Amino acid sequence: MNRDEEQLRRLDREWNEAYPRRDVEALGRILADDWTAIDWAGLIVSRRQLLERVASHPAQFNRHEFDEFTLRVFSDAALVTGRLSGSGRDEEGGGSACGSVSRASTRRGAARGRPWRRR
Repeated sequence: MNRDEEQLRRLDREWNEAYPRRDVEALGRILADDWTAIDWAGLIVSRRQLLERVASHPAQFNRHEFDEFTLRVFSDAALVTGRLSGSGRDEEGGGSACGSVSRASTRRGAARGRPWRRR
């Protein structure tokens, strides 16, 4: 495994640990300012919206697992795909979720050694 792959796997591990812990500070470091995603309900969510959600809502899952991990690096861009699953309880009772996830990361500029950020 090369240095880029190590950094990207660490970035993904940090995300997978920070999100269920509701660690807004860590997620803020991981996510680029222009980060966007499509949530489980099909809504487009900005970085600011995600961080607000995380800060204001308790964790939905007591188990959060990311597996079937694949990583592809293309110079200064990378794509991680896998399966995200979790189970937990909320005010409506217990439940579980499972779905495919794609996560893109880039580093600004062509200089090697620049930090990867989640896009």
